[in-house]
Amino acid sequence: MFARLKRPALRWLAAGAALLALIGGAVAVADPDEPGVVAHRSRPAGSPAAAGLALHPPPAPPGPSCGKAGARTVASVYDRVARRIYEGEVHSHEVRADIAHITGSRELLSALASTNAQAVHRAVYSIVYAPHWHIVRLRVTQDRRVLADVGGPYVLAPVSGPLTVNGKKVGAYTMSVQDDAGYVKLVSRFIGAPIDLYGTPRPPGVFLMGTLKPAPSNVTNGATVTVGGEAYLTRVLHPSALPEGKLQAAIFVPIPTHAETAQGCQALRLAAWRNVVEHVAARFTPLNAHYQEFVGTLQGSTANPAYVRVGGRQIAGLNRGPRRIPHHGTVKYRGATWHVFSWEPHPPARIYFLTPGG
Repeated sequence: MFARLKRPALRWLAAGAALLALIGGAVAVADPDEPGVVAHRSRPAGSPAAAGLALHPPPAPPGPSCGKAGARTVASVYDRVARRIYEGEVHSHEVRADIAHITGSRELLSALASTNAQAVHRAVYSIVYAPHWHIVRLRVTQDRRVLADVGGPYVLAPVSGPLTVNGKKVGAYTMSVQDDAGYVKLVSRFIGAPIDLYGTPRPPGVFLMGTLKPAPSNVTNGATVTVGGEAYLTRVLHPSALPEGKLQAAIFVPIPTHAETAQGCQALRLAAWRNVVEHVAARFTPLNAHYQEFVGTLQGSTANPAYVRVGGRQIAGLNRGPRRIPHHGTVKYRGATWHVFSWEPHPPARIYFLTPGG
């Protein structure tokens, strides 16, 4: 894995297309690229990631045992978060800003117009290593011929487009703002479950990197694997690799115990959301100094609304939200019913996180 070029310690994902950057040092967070990440057991019912938060999940309605559907229920939550993180690497404000840097580079466009390969390489190099931009790899072609390819070798979430001068196409670019290791560590830290990467453009099915070791050889979606005496349900995503091909991102969901499944599927789903909230909160220290960054990260990585309020006054959030939110239970908002998590890490401020009903 190559050394990251210029990444902030942690980028926070905002709802929809926005993805903002936390400047390294501005927030005390665990670096997503620090070496030595190891797999760990992470049951959705009670992660220690944010011990002492006094987070109160909504009471789950009584129901039959979740049984064999327990792992799939938890996996549906983790799958959603992993997909949202990947989407943020492809469709975000940061990505659009980096595309504008590329397509608006006079140095690059001039070099392409004159078919000067050396000048193209210099321009691409200066873009990739420009301070405060976050491009980890940039590949530029002309008539299908690669003129420059600068950055790390193991990169995912590519974005491509044309390069034009006065409306005439002079070349094309493929770029990315995330490498394989960064994605693995973001997902691992946000959901607490192990994740491994396999596949192309390296040989299909071959382990590349990850947190569950020894890496299972069977990464079929829905398969059960056992590592170190622990059973996991495998959930497989297929992120795109740069310059081409698909990877296999295998998330390993710990199989819930009989006591956990006995609580019912809704209770397991809510516990899985709580696990995500705690892991995201643990990335911000002190939490009360970074409420806006925290709720932005939480909402962007889950697609669920999050707010911080003092009494009836909202002090952090990406929109105004419901007029009144109970401390727990449910709330009607935008034509849907949401379950409410809330806690007071630093009274009188209270954090609210809404999860889908059902």
